Amino acid sequence: MLKLLRQNKTARSLLAATAGFLVYGSWALFINYEYGFAAALKAGLTQGGYSFILTLGLSFMMEWLFQLSRQPIRQFNLTFITTCLLIYATSWSINVLSGTPEILLTILPGAIASTLYTLSYTMALFKVQQA
Repeated sequence: MLKLLRQNKTARSLLAATAGFLVYGSWALFINYEYGFAAALKAGLTQGGYSFILTLGLSFMMEWLFQLSRQPIRQFNLTFITTCLLIYATSWSINVLSGTPEILLTILPGAIASTLYTLSYTMALFKVQQA
């Protein structure tokens, strides 16, 4: 399994996306359970599906950005910084368009989680490259 993950960026991206589906889908299911199983399941599938698609897209993007250079500092900058800036700009813009009054505090938890995910995925790409 580790060999497959080292050699196959699609497998790495799908694994990360599946983990996102399970974590965020389970959280939504749990947090909405008091509204009945049907509502909780719908929330879990909605949030899980959204997380799967977002994580899959970000993972493919990071894989592509990482490949654009062979110099480690450029690989890091292209992958980590570009991905984070895209996430922050998108989150901020969506909330501006929707008229969210407290944008920074609204997006902060997601920005922190996304930053940690992007950092860990970028560091994993360095490990894969070294193997």
